[in-house]
Amino acid sequence: MAVRLAAVAVAFAAIAAVAAVADSSSESFYAVVENRLSSAGGMDLVCRAVGHSFFPELSVVPRGHVPRGDAGRRVVELIVQQGDDEEEEAHQRTTTPEEAHFVRCSWAYAGNYVADITLLDPRWAEARECQDPRGGAMCRVVFERDAVRLETPSGGVRVIGDLPVKRCQRNWLLFSTECTYPDHPHHYAGRRLGNAFQYFAI
Repeated sequence: MAVRLAAVAVAFAAIAAVAAVADSSSESFYAVVENRLSSAGGMDLVCRAVGHSFFPELSVVPRGHVPRGDAGRRVVELIVQQGDDEEEEAHQRTTTPEEAHFVRCSWAYAGNYVADITLLDPRWAEARECQDPRGGAMCRVVFERDAVRLETPSGGVRVIGDLPVKRCQRNWLLFSTECTYPDHPHHYAGRRLGNAFQYFAI
């Protein structure tokens, strides 16, 4: 427990140091990624910050293996340059989805693959609660029960989307046969990929 708390303290200290480097005219958004999926093997995320005005040298996005449980926590940080109020309001009115800033990821888990999952978007109403990592609580991006959602410190929840976790009769290395996808109540969180080759080609 002491080691875990020390690791969390180091992570928060790093966040504070990076935030201090960012220009005063920027906004920062933070979330912790948690893997609560059932497989003990964990999942993989390859993320990038996308947008017209983010700081790529300061923004921190997950990349690589995310084990299940507390050991698998990853911090997402998106630092966005802001203009003056009038400029920002004008930009918000004219921003297209292609011009927005957000964290987008590819996801791999137990032979399932998805591209273009948006983990954090400052335009979401819930994102305003994701700006103070030193306030005692952080937003969380939770992967659990074949879905991914954003949870805020006040108890708000945004379902980002369902995850296409297939059910297969046979699995062999990178290939599976006789697979079906269960019904899902929400749209998929991203673009479903057919196999590992498509995932690694992104």
